[in-house]
Amino acid sequence: MTTTPPDWAQRTAAAASRHAVMALVRTAAALMAGWSLYVVARHYGVPKGLALAAGLVFDGVAYLCLRASSDAIRAGRSAAPSILATLGMGAVSIYLNLVHARFTGGGRPAEVLYAAPAVGLLVVSAIAWNAARDEARAARGEAPFRLPSFGFWGWALAHGEATTAVRDQAVAHVTSGASPTHQPASALPARTAEDVIAAEFAEIGPAAAVQRVAAANPAATDSEIADTLATYQVTVTPTQVALLLDRAAVPTIRLDRLAKQPTADEHPALNPAHAMRGDAPQVSGMTKADAITTIARHLGGLNVEPAAVVQLLAVQGMSTDNAYVRTALGRARQAEAKAAVEAAAQTKQAERSSGTGFYP
Repeated sequence: MTTTPPDWAQRTAAAASRHAVMALVRTAAALMAGWSLYVVARHYGVPKGLALAAGLVFDGVAYLCLRASSDAIRAGRSAAPSILATLGMGAVSIYLNLVHARFTGGGRPAEVLYAAPAVGLLVVSAIAWNAARDEARAARGEAPFRLPSFGFWGWALAHGEATTAVRDQAVAHVTSGASPTHQPASALPARTAEDVIAAEFAEIGPAAAVQRVAAANPAATDSEIADTLATYQVTVTPTQVALLLDRAAVPTIRLDRLAKQPTADEHPALNPAHAMRGDAPQVSGMTKADAITTIARHLGGLNVEPAAVVQLLAVQGMSTDNAYVRTALGRARQAEAKAAVEAAAQTKQAERSSGTGFYP
């Protein structure tokens, strides 16, 4: 079973073949021109090294002229100076080939043989320039005028009308502005600060971008961080922001007209050992976080089991669950540790100010 290669493979093979043939033609023309220049130079007594250097310089100049012509055509600039220079170098090469043929005594066949690579290179380059010019025009949106196809009998039997129709179409094409003579390449738009930050965020990834925005604005909520990142083409949800920042979700409280039946996970069965304690502090009027820390300290400290705190709060009519109590206790422990560090720092500073502290 035979399979047809994909289009990209065919295009790649065609481009590789074209470049290989062009390289062969250029190499042959360069070698023939260099050889002819070397032979002519040696005929007039030029040293070998200088004659070889002259051939290399000539080939280098010819290649640069060809390259400049191709670049000017692709960029939409005027290629007339480069093309004229290329034709001049080609004419010099052909003349040297003819002189070389006369020195060898080969006659007309030798002249054609020596000049063929240079002539072939000029012909192939002209065809390539036309193709590059058409591609550049298409990229700039230019539509060059093309002759209509009337056919042989149309031109033969109605040549006057055909000529008039072609002229009218040419005038309409020129006056309509469909094909401007030149469209300069538009300048690249200036990059804004948002573009620069978006490019940097795309490089470092969403996780690092979330960390950077959170560090720049510590008071921002998860939703605000997500909205800020959206302006820089980084799509994350508030939940993803909370997970990346390792933030515990605060449970929401739903207030219904009818009391919601508690589940076993949310409100475990009351422990009589805690429910019968009459010395528990009253937490009515407190915020839920303050009530949790007050009950926890009453039960022995901030490391108490959340279930015990939930039970005593339920006795006083305050509904919560283990996850929220655990989060509140963790925040309270962090605040307590921070306060202890600040107090120690203040004490140490006071000792140094009074002269009783130790200076290293």
